[in-house]
Amino acid sequence: MIDTYAATTGREPKFMTERADVQPWYRHFWPWFVLALLGSTVCASFFMLYLAIKSEDSFVIDRTEGTDVVTARNLAADANARSLALDAELVFDSDTRAVHVTLVDGKLESAPGTLELWLSHPTVADRDQRVTLTTARADDSGRPRWSGFLLDSPADRHYVVLSAADSWRLNGVWNGEPELRLTPGGQGGPELKGDE
Repeated sequence: MIDTYAATTGREPKFMTERADVQPWYRHFWPWFVLALLGSTVCASFFMLYLAIKSEDSFVIDRTEGTDVVTARNLAADANARSLALDAELVFDSDTRAVHVTLVDGKLESAPGTLELWLSHPTVADRDQRVTLTTARADDSGRPRWSGFLLDSPADRHYVVLSAADSWRLNGVWNGEPELRLTPGGQGGPELKGDE
C-alpha cells in the first residue's frame, strides 16, 4: 500500500520520512535532567549512609549503664527534690558567661558545696556543657547560692539539669533568656518573673 501511494503521488508518506530538525535523545535537555535527579538521589543516599556509620548517636546518655538504671536514678532524684520542695533560680550573664544559681525554696538541712549544671542540646552532643558550680556568698535574704562559668554562650534551646550528685535534681528548658526557674521534673515556668 505504501508503494502504491509513492507510485501514484510521487512522494513518500510523511510518517516514513526522517525529519531533519529532530535530534537524537541524548542531545535533548530533559533526559539528562531526569538522569541527573536520579544520580543525585543515589549520591545523597550514599552520603547519608556514610554519616550514619561514622557519627555517634548523641542521644545516648551513658553507655555503661542501662536506660532503666539511669531512668530510675533520675526519677528518684526528682522525687527527692519534690519532697524537699526545692526550687531554684538560674541567672546567666551573657557578657561574662557567669552562671549563678540561688535556691529559692526548699528544706535542705545543709547546702552542698558543689552542684552540677548540665546544659544539654536537644540534638547535637557537641553543644552540651557541664559546669561544676561552687558555693558563693548567700544572697540578701540568706538563701544559698552557687556560681560558675560556661565555656561558651549557648544561643539556642537547651535542657537544663541542676543536681547535687544523685541526691536531688531540678530541671528546666532554656531558650536563651537571662533568668530561668528550675523545678523538680521541670514543672515550673521557663522564666522567673520577679516573685521573690
